[in-house]
Amino acid sequence: MLVGVNEGRVAVAHNLTIKNSLITLKAAYLSGPYPSHEARQRQLNRLRLAIIENKSRLIGAAKTDFSVRSEHDTVLADVIPTISHINYLSKHLREWMKPEKRSSGLEFFPSKVLSEYVPKGVVGIIAPWNYPIQLALVPLATAIAAGNKVMIKLSEYTPAVNAVIKDVLAVLKGDCVVIEGGPDVATEFSHQAFDHLFFTGSTEVGKKVYTAAAQNLVPVTLELGGKSPLIVLEDANIEKVLLDIVFAKNMNAGQVCVAPDYVLVHEAIYDEFIKKLKLQFLKSNTRALKTGILNEAHAQRLKNLMVDAQDRGAKIYHSVELESIHSKEFGTHMVIDPPLDARIMQEEVFGPVLNIIKVQSIAHAKMTVQELGTPLACYLYTNCQIAQNDIRQNLQSGALCINDMLFHVAVPDLPFGGVGSSGFGNYHGKEGFVTFSHCKSIFQSSNNIWRSKLFSKYSHVIQRILTRLYLR
Repeated sequence: MLVGVNEGRVAVAHNLTIKNSLITLKAAYLSGPYPSHEARQRQLNRLRLAIIENKSRLIGAAKTDFSVRSEHDTVLADVIPTISHINYLSKHLREWMKPEKRSSGLEFFPSKVLSEYVPKGVVGIIAPWNYPIQLALVPLATAIAAGNKVMIKLSEYTPAVNAVIKDVLAVLKGDCVVIEGGPDVATEFSHQAFDHLFFTGSTEVGKKVYTAAAQNLVPVTLELGGKSPLIVLEDANIEKVLLDIVFAKNMNAGQVCVAPDYVLVHEAIYDEFIKKLKLQFLKSNTRALKTGILNEAHAQRLKNLMVDAQDRGAKIYHSVELESIHSKEFGTHMVIDPPLDARIMQEEVFGPVLNIIKVQSIAHAKMTVQELGTPLACYLYTNCQIAQNDIRQNLQSGALCINDMLFHVAVPDLPFGGVGSSGFGNYHGKEGFVTFSHCKSIFQSSNNIWRSKLFSKYSHVIQRILTRLYLR
């Protein structure tokens, strides 16, 4: 009984912390709703230096939170992209903050019209666990660059990284509040009256966040996952495809929102492709320290997906025997020709397991992708310009990579975001600054009275003139 009472008290305390922090941040925003370029730049510089100074601690913390995590993944895919994006924001911030001249048209002469990006207010950010540094600090830095205050909810699965991030974010005191906790805290967080809510995570949780935010009419950006396809046509460079697949499925143990989830291979090269991919997976499994699955519960979920697919007729290739795999040493696996209604084809895999399906044509590939939902990323390997244009123009996806994969996420000047079931809204590049800003329209006239008198005395004449100009 006391346990339930204590849990209730903790929940109430968390809720009060969130509400009181939001009140404090909103008051701070209202006291200075348009920070200068110098003030924003100063905060970005402080954040960048704090991350660099704590690099070793972040690497060690990530190793603690994951069953195993390679320094390679933390440095190259978590820390460096974060610094790269902060540098990019710093370089372009002054330009983005400038009001933009718009055309008022002859009928509104001599008035001037402008658009100007201004801060929204307090931005709420819900960060995931798979890249706990980059996916927390890049949207946060972008929101700060746009002049906002930020409240960020960190993942309960990465407590060691969270502790370091809290120390890093101490340099933004007054502009940023960190919240920790499990699903109950995330639910309470989602129900707050933020001026914008940014969520990265699964589609199912994203739907709940969107529903909660709608109660306060809070604008939302949803960066979701989904099933990102890899289409391999008969003229593809198979050796390059295989190397890229192994790289993608070993990067963070495939726990990447844009990792290829399934491969659609043209029937002309299908058998050769599977034979060579098995050898590549076997080679990759002998490498030194790699990142493992986050924990045993996530490893068991992946096992269950493979067992279900096998029970439904799919063939499974394991680089490590199913009975002996665990979170620290999971290996890489192929699920060959799973039925489209199997769990592994209906859920995002999010691990080092790759589904492989034979297709007869590019039309067959497109039909399969469309049946499985709009992906966050689509990968196409072919040198055929007609096929490339076909996929570019006729297949919806958040992003398209041709003859490569994953790297588009790290390009600071390239917007990142989903469409349809993979989310909506962009960040990275100028699009991130725009996401966290309100585009204010400004109509400016002098205090000269002549036009007001003209409209007062000759409005009927003006109406006739405008009618002849526009309605003939």
